[in-house]
Amino acid sequence: MLDTTVYIDAQKAKLPTDLAIRLAGADIIHSAVALGELAAGIGLLDPGHPGTPHVSRVLTETLRKADPTRTVAPSSEAWLEASLIAGILARTQQLSKESRRKLLNDALVFLTAGEAQAVLVSRNSQDIDLLLRFRPDVQVLAHYQHG
Repeated sequence: MLDTTVYIDAQKAKLPTDLAIRLAGADIIHSAVALGELAAGIGLLDPGHPGTPHVSRVLTETLRKADPTRTVAPSSEAWLEASLIAGILARTQQLSKESRRKLLNDALVFLTAGEAQAVLVSRNSQDIDLLLRFRPDVQVLAHYQHG
């Protein structure tokens, strides 16, 4: 399962070569949350910016390529657990309102990967490390740095 950061890095050709090769041959399970973040990105684009048409096309194509039969959404249990974990971390880490929303989405993707028994691939090592403290059973393939 890919975190939103992986889709973005792949679009920009910034995945490490070994990871890109590994993912090219993998059966990818998509997170509805990560795809939703990409879709929200389209809606957030400034229509007047000259780069918007290109970015919108790339994001739209990425969403079209995601096989709906391989897309999973968090269960109601995952929503509750993700919300609880995000709340605890928001308090203990003194996160801003914006960071709280992002962390909730990260927790949802993370827990959905756990529910699907999928390996999560993410560049977001800071949040993933925090989430692994609560659920060390979730498999994470890589914390990588993009080029």
